Amino acid sequence: MQLKLHYQKDKQQINATVEVPDECPTCGRLVVFPFQNSAFNHLTKELETIHHCPNRDCGAFIVCYHTGQQASWKLRKVEPPSLSDARLPSFVSEISSSFVSIFREAVEAKDRGLIQIAGPGYRKAFEFLIKDYAKGRAPSDSEVIEKMAAAGVVKNYISDVRVQAVAKRALWIGNDETHYLRKWEDRDINDLAVLIKLTIEWIDIERQSAAYVDDMPES
Repeated sequence: MQLKLHYQKDKQQINATVEVPDECPTCGRLVVFPFQNSAFNHLTKELETIHHCPNRDCGAFIVCYHTGQQASWKLRKVEPPSLSDARLPSFVSEISSSFVSIFREAVEAKDRGLIQIAGPGYRKAFEFLIKDYAKGRAPSDSEVIEKMAAAGVVKNYISDVRVQAVAKRALWIGNDETHYLRKWEDRDINDLAVLIKLTIEWIDIERQSAAYVDDMPES
């Protein structure tokens, strides 16, 4: 979205057009950001603008960093970053609130460009998801599951072949994110994020299917 404003540079008022996001990174709503203030950063040669979300349930402030010159500026980044990839179905927190917390931190690290930190974060989050999911299915084995390697949990406690298939591959790439040498050179953290989401989707399908089977037993 384009926004017209004016800023001060070398004691001169300059009219300019800047790019601003059309979605609030905090609440995720589509909004028209009101302009609050601006400043030209002489060190970075960027124009920085401040806006706030007009959504009454949010009202968060954002800082936009723009590159360009004089009257035309393109959006480079927004703080805080948009964490749209961190949005998860509500049932996931019922399986593992720890996974949700770690996953959101990993997504934020990725969005901030901290890929070397984000990769191990995704891997850790996924282990919490798999182990807590397995503990929910076999609560009497909780202590065994907690001490077992994640790959062993997938093999011994995840019976749905679809969940098992994508979970194995998520662990393969996740291990690459924590090891010195990579086995899957053509895969990266983006593939890991997709596999985590696929695992969640298959878990959801399994849960809903089991609920219908339990509620509608064969006569």
